[in-house]
Amino acid sequence: LYRQESSIIYDKNGKVYAKLGTEKREKVSYDQLPEVLVDAIVATEDSRYFQHNGFDLPRFLKASAGQLLGRDSGGASTLTMQVSKNNYTSTTASGFEGIKRKFTDIYLSIFQIEKNYTKEEILEFYVNQPYLGSGSYGVEQACQTYFGKSVKDINLAEAATIAGLFQAPNSYDPYLNPDLSEQ
Repeated sequence: LYRQESSIIYDKNGKVYAKLGTEKREKVSYDQLPEVLVDAIVATEDSRYFQHNGFDLPRFLKASAGQLLGRDSGGASTLTMQVSKNNYTSTTASGFEGIKRKFTDIYLSIFQIEKNYTKEEILEFYVNQPYLGSGSYGVEQACQTYFGKSVKDINLAEAATIAGLFQAPNSYDPYLNPDLSEQ
């Protein structure tokens, strides 16, 4: 479930000279994540993350009923299901293939990912893998790109910005759309 990091070239003084690779990424552990970022991600993506087993039945039923009624009732995917989708299945969201993918994600979340990894490890996978705009992959690289500092040093407003990027990295990219990012 871990993605490769960029190769880092240092100068003779030990300072970063360049980062090479198709995806600029620097992995962080759960312990390096500030509580404000964990809280922001859980609040926006999966409010009952630490209480469920990878599948949130009430949320799934609410989202399904909303879709049947033609309303936007939010997504049904938990953080664990998103890790499954990003690593094992696909992003197909409609038709029979979308239904099959969703139930495969549920199965993998409950019986594979949650059985073999802690909630903290799953959150590590989640924050280290996605594209978060401006050529950044993962929260550490995004914090370096947008704020010039490590993820462990960000404040509440910066954590909220990073958490928003998981929803729509290009739409909420502070460089491309500062007004949307601020909202």
